[in-house]
Order: sequence, then C-alpha cells, then structure tokens
Amino acid sequence: MKIFQPHEEDADEGFATSFTFDDSDEQQNFADFLNNMEISYLKSKFPVIDEGKVRYQTGFVVPRVQEDEELDVEEQVVEETKPKRKSKKVVEEAA
Repeated sequence: MKIFQPHEEDADEGFATSFTFDDSDEQQNFADFLNNMEISYLKSKFPVIDEGKVRYQTGFVVPRVQEDEELDVEEQVVEETKPKRKSKKVVEEAA
C-alpha cells in the first residue's frame, strides 16, 4: 500500500489523503477496515506512468474531516451515553 498525505497548506485547498494498493486482496482488506471504523472514502482510479505507458491504478481517497464535524460526533456520543433521569412530579396538597 502506498499513502499520499498532503501538506497542511495543500489540505486547506481541498487535497485529501489517498491510498493505492499492490493487489486486490490488500484493497479489499483496507476497504473492510475503513467500513468497520465507519470512515467514509471514495474509490478512484489514479493515472500511473509505468515503463513510459499510462495505466490506471485503483485507490481510495479519504476526505479530510473538519474539526467541527469531529466535535459533533463526540458530543453525540457523550449525550447518548449519559443516563437519562426520570423526573417525579411532586404534588403539594393544599392545607
């Protein structure tokens, strides 16, 4: 597997981390891993020059997650794990 991690300034311009694979088994195992981790990715073909000829290699692109999106997910997890309290209504009788 080969990984391309863009520099910070390139990432700010929309470039994403990409992965290319040596064989289809490696590709499928990594796809299973990303799915199990619930990480979204795009499958794409990348042009590669091999012995003077252009061929296309299949790979994955993992979009950059914005910090706001990460916080939203963490907040949802915290809210879901908090126990919910049942409130009891107190009825006061008039004396």
